[in-house]
Amino acid sequence: MHEIELNGSRIYVLPVIKGLVSEGEKVRNAISELRPQAVGISISKEELEGLRSYQDEDIELSDQEEAYKAGLLEFGEVQLPPPCYMEAVKVTDELGIPLIPIDMNEELFSERYCELIGGLELMKESFLSHRVARKRFIMDSAEEFVLDYDRKVNGGRGISVLNSEREGHMSESLRGLAGIHERLLALVELERFDGLKKKMVD
Repeated sequence: MHEIELNGSRIYVLPVIKGLVSEGEKVRNAISELRPQAVGISISKEELEGLRSYQDEDIELSDQEEAYKAGLLEFGEVQLPPPCYMEAVKVTDELGIPLIPIDMNEELFSERYCELIGGLELMKESFLSHRVARKRFIMDSAEEFVLDYDRKVNGGRGISVLNSEREGHMSESLRGLAGIHERLLALVELERFDGLKKKMVD
């Protein structure tokens, strides 16, 4: 966990691995021990609404998501929706702590996606999605796998710029929350943790 002091507030940033069941307990322990005044979560408001309304429906995975799941299974049980996020909803509800989405909303994300991801990159992405299962990833740890997967699958120019913009958006969201709350916990997907951390301290 990374601690940032900002304008008299303390922001604790916890990187999480989407899908691993064991991450749910990590999130529960962090929230229960820190007892922050609010928890920021690296999803959109629409995704948070989806988590709250989830009723054990089957989730259909893309080829890329299947490859991610297969790799992650080497390090433990995997579930969807991500336990790190589902547990955040449960614990904050139990403790009466506000849970606040800090990522782009779907409208902004879709707008920037269309502007940044050109036709050629879309074709490459479509081609890659059918070959991703044959790619080799670093498997030394769950963390190394997730970061290597992100580099190899989401490394196109347009998607890299978009992810950097997401990190900037989340950074600004946390800065705004820090102006309201003196003690804040941010749950951030591991892939965006380093970029967000750099933007927070710049």
